[in-house]
Amino acid sequence: MNALIKHETLTIDDFAKVGNLGASPGGNHLQLLVDELVQSGHIQTLDGVIPCTYTITDEGIKEGARLAKAGHRNYLY
Repeated sequence: MNALIKHETLTIDDFAKVGNLGASPGGNHLQLLVDELVQSGHIQTLDGVIPCTYTITDEGIKEGARLAKAGHRNYLY
């Protein structure tokens, strides 16, 4: 989630950049991870935006802060 905390909004391509996750945007693993974050309420999909764009929720910010406090270096698994 540190990728989202540093940015206001991200597309799936943004998630894939080396500075964020470094995963292939076409890969199922990355999409499954993003879908899981949406389902958990940590991020949300912005309505009416093309390409599909995500933004962090208050819940996601709290979780990112909790993980950072716990000493996790990479907040997205």
